[in-house]
Amino acid sequence: MWSARHRKRVALGWLLIVVLALASCVVVKPDTNIEQHVPGEANEALDLYKQRFRITENSPEEIAVFQHPSLSLDDTSYKQTVVSLIESLRGLRAAKTETMDTTRVTMSSRIVSGTVTHYDIGLPRDQSPFVAKNKSGGDVTFSFVTLEGTLKEAEDRIDTVLKTVDDSQGSASGFEVLMGGDASIKKQDNDIVQEDFGRALFLNLPITLAILVLAFGALLVALVPLALAMAAVITATGILAPISHLNPLSDVYTEMVLLMGLATGIDYALFVVSRERLERRAGRSKDEALLVATATSGKAVFFAGLTVLLAIAGMFLVSNVIFTSLAIAAMVVVALAVIMSVSLLPALLAMLGDNIDRLRVPFLNRGAGRHGGFWGVISDQVLQRPAIFATVTLVGLLALASPILTLNLGFNGNKSLPDAVEAKKALTVLEENFTLGLTSPALIAVDPGENKNVFADPVQSHVNQFTSLVQAETASPANPDAPFGQPIRTEVNDAGDTEAIRVPINADTGDDKAIDAVNHLRDDLVPGAFSDSPAKAKVDGATAFNIDFRKQILSRTPFVFGFVLALAFLVLLLTFRSLIIATKAIVLNLLSVGAAYGLLVLVFQEGYLLEPVLSFKATGIIESWLPLFLFSILFGLSMDYHMFIMGRIKEAHERGLSNDEAIAVGVKATAGTITNAAAIMVAVAIVFAFTREIALKQFGFGLAAAILIDATVIRSILLPASMKLLGEANWYLPKWLEWLPRIRMAD
Repeated sequence: MWSARHRKRVALGWLLIVVLALASCVVVKPDTNIEQHVPGEANEALDLYKQRFRITENSPEEIAVFQHPSLSLDDTSYKQTVVSLIESLRGLRAAKTETMDTTRVTMSSRIVSGTVTHYDIGLPRDQSPFVAKNKSGGDVTFSFVTLEGTLKEAEDRIDTVLKTVDDSQGSASGFEVLMGGDASIKKQDNDIVQEDFGRALFLNLPITLAILVLAFGALLVALVPLALAMAAVITATGILAPISHLNPLSDVYTEMVLLMGLATGIDYALFVVSRERLERRAGRSKDEALLVATATSGKAVFFAGLTVLLAIAGMFLVSNVIFTSLAIAAMVVVALAVIMSVSLLPALLAMLGDNIDRLRVPFLNRGAGRHGGFWGVISDQVLQRPAIFATVTLVGLLALASPILTLNLGFNGNKSLPDAVEAKKALTVLEENFTLGLTSPALIAVDPGENKNVFADPVQSHVNQFTSLVQAETASPANPDAPFGQPIRTEVNDAGDTEAIRVPINADTGDDKAIDAVNHLRDDLVPGAFSDSPAKAKVDGATAFNIDFRKQILSRTPFVFGFVLALAFLVLLLTFRSLIIATKAIVLNLLSVGAAYGLLVLVFQEGYLLEPVLSFKATGIIESWLPLFLFSILFGLSMDYHMFIMGRIKEAHERGLSNDEAIAVGVKATAGTITNAAAIMVAVAIVFAFTREIALKQFGFGLAAAILIDATVIRSILLPASMKLLGEANWYLPKWLEWLPRIRMAD
């Protein structure tokens, strides 16, 4: 083939591309400043709030928490501790140096824009919503601390704020002083995620190399798939950096590139290299072995990659900026992995020749060859008793998938944050003594109309009616389970035509109780107070956003599923010229995805078995974005294995073998390669299940479970059993489809 004949040019060309991509990574800073817009009431309320208050986003807010084992807020030392810290925070400044023409100018701006404490509201202690008694009998109180600028700017400055709080803790004898809120949680959680991703990469690369060495029995050949995958990752990252300035990408797009680059880059190279070495051992010359490998496995790689790209493209139909940016990142790296596998890889194999087997590792089994090893024995048993194996396996998979019926989609709130997030300590104190909803209140935007007076009596009478309805259902010692907390805060914009009312929810943002409270606001309290008002009111906030996002995901799911399944069916039909094979592939993939969903529910929603192993506590919630996101990724990756094994079966069938003989040859010839590819993918994914972020745990576990089920139960048992039972009907194609092109795998 051309790339093998011009191996040096191809290798040098790709080397130049990778070097340029590295330069792009260094020079071009990616734009990750994305803004989510979710159809629904929350987005309408937020847009109104930002437009009328002339801001780009909500001001980030922290909550400072004070408690003492015995002192009351009325004690002088308590007041001095609170007031002293608040004054220190209000005096914080951030310096910034800019060059104007040729002059460097240093400017400073305040970090804290406003504060509210118990001592500011003028209420006696027993009437203040800012005070409660802790378990030891002393008082606990909190203060709102509003930060200047955007959340990103607040993140950059939050360390200064937290250091000031720590200094106050050190000088306030007997007091516990804590802080938690938007910027501190975001920064500390992001730091943990980045640390865990770094650890995952540190573990994944040596684990992957070890599996490849075990698979090939030699170090040099093991490095080839890993090198190709890393080249795809580097090149994709370099390409995406400038793309992000045309279409901003999510700040986790690099993790998506790494995951999909390792998965597809290694898998595709593994398929081609394994076939080339197998043909070489069968007695073919170097050139013949490479030609056969690229003409057969290379063809399977192309169609597998095409199916992966189509599956990922389904994420565009979600119409969500994060799904879109992750789809772009994944498609770029997968496309590069395919292109490199059919161009750079043959060039490298041609250059290395038989030297690829150098640096052999003694005593390692160098593959099961055409006999399939352990899975070859299993396939023999399956083909002897296909009905029994198919029935038992199908029943087992359906049983595993059955917990989907109780799937509870939502968002895990602040309670699920890793304990390593220091800000969580403040949130725990708030939850024990007040409500966790103080950190993420519902925002009700009251709109009498642009340039209309929000202070007008007809408007304010309805505002007062609304706040009275909320206060009637506010938590208290006599009614701790009421849906709302206190204090209720209001603000009016400079034009006087919009009022924002902040109502704390008496629950974490993702809890059913919080969702019920926001739905109660939307369905009952707001209509009850504003139904005949000249003003309109809409509800926003973290929980409101979660509700609307979940609705969007559920509404788009049928379109994504339909798009992916239809296009995958067409690719399979075109590749194998069989209605049965195309239909069966869709069904088998849905079974593996369904079983993975069921395991997710059992482990992370219901808390069965693995809580101590994975170090988490079940929250009863599966992240709303996860099933649809996993489906797009899993369906594509599962098709890799299906294309590879069916390609070998079709190749054998084209060479004149019967259906049963072709199944046996195809399964045994690919068993070792698929096992190794799946082992790598499971190892890459399962590392994420041991990270500290609950969403990443769910993603890593779901991905690993689906790949494991797909590569073992589906490909080695259910696929050959179903093909055996169907016999020659597997290759059925209606006469009216005979016009489809014949794509021969044996050529």
